[in-house]
Amino acid sequence: MIVAIANYGYNTQVMKAAEEGGATGGTVLHGKGVGMKRAEQFLGVSLVSEKEVIFIVAKAEQKNAIMTAIMEKAGLTSKAGTIVFSLPVTSTAGLRILENEEENS
Repeated sequence: MIVAIANYGYNTQVMKAAEEGGATGGTVLHGKGVGMKRAEQFLGVSLVSEKEVIFIVAKAEQKNAIMTAIMEKAGLTSKAGTIVFSLPVTSTAGLRILENEEENS
């Protein structure tokens, strides 16, 4: 599973890049950054950066191409400010298409 954390409002840019790398879809969740270096103070109110977390389940052989595409088109040097990492998926439930493909391989 690929996890991309981008600035709020840039999930479309991240997903377009991921699709160019071979991703077929993803799930976007809204979040807020915490534990940042001393959140800015404005009129006594803490401002916390809003983020979007994009989860993409992909085959292992697609992972590097997808991650590279995201970093090239929506990485830290872009306005999206995306960071990307991957986590292993050891089992799934409800992903019939992927499960059936693996059984037929």
